[in-house]
Amino acid sequence: MDFMHDIEKGSIEQQGVTGRPLIQLTPEQFERLFLAPHPDTGNSPAYRLGVQRFGNPTPLAMIAFLLVQAPTACIQMGWGGSTTAANAVLTGPYYLLGGLGLVISGLMEWIIGNTFSSVVAITFGGNWLALATITDPAHGIASTFPSGINSPEYNKALMFYLAFWTFLTSVYFVASLRSNIASASVFVGQGVFFNISFANGLNAAGYGELGNGNQVLADALFKAGGAFEFVVVCASGYLFVALMLESVEMPFRLPLGDLSNVFTKKTKIS
Repeated sequence: MDFMHDIEKGSIEQQGVTGRPLIQLTPEQFERLFLAPHPDTGNSPAYRLGVQRFGNPTPLAMIAFLLVQAPTACIQMGWGGSTTAANAVLTGPYYLLGGLGLVISGLMEWIIGNTFSSVVAITFGGNWLALATITDPAHGIASTFPSGINSPEYNKALMFYLAFWTFLTSVYFVASLRSNIASASVFVGQGVFFNISFANGLNAAGYGELGNGNQVLADALFKAGGAFEFVVVCASGYLFVALMLESVEMPFRLPLGDLSNVFTKKTKIS
């Protein structure tokens, strides 16, 4: 069905001052009109409505997040006999993909007016930049402590940092309920959500136990946190595929489970 016909089925009101018709779009129609990128030809809906089009930055955010979170989760779970010491190899990707990629996509989300996606992407980008700085041997942060990464002070600081990240990702999860099921499990266009909150909480507890000298319990907590991170990786991979198929206008779409009608917006009292 023609997209303009879809818009015409929406509610149209008469503006009091100008007398011009006011078109009210559904969330899905707005996303298709302003975010799903395709050339501004004379036949595009945006061109016919005189709207400036931008590309959708969400797939960039998703793949930047995915390419650093996936190997981190695998290492944390000990797959292939790996240990957490292997994270030092990912310092470059933490800087250039997780950090730079997410910050750029967050700025692009801000430009097109997506506040939630912008905040999520930039804070996550900052988080990967912070982790890169901590693990980068050039900065020698761990060496400032008497026992290096085994120092109680070092691990307690990471515990508090991830504890507050647990709070932040919980807020993101609640806010994501206004979007769709896939984004309620991962970072959309921008994002964090239910499973990453559990992962952050378990990782915070793991660093706390390291600070207490309980290595065995800490390892178990880190492995459990990695499992939650892997669930996030699977969901974010699914969402990335769905967004890329949409970007090239495939004749089919992967279902995302829209929740915007379940959790309605607040209404203003006139």
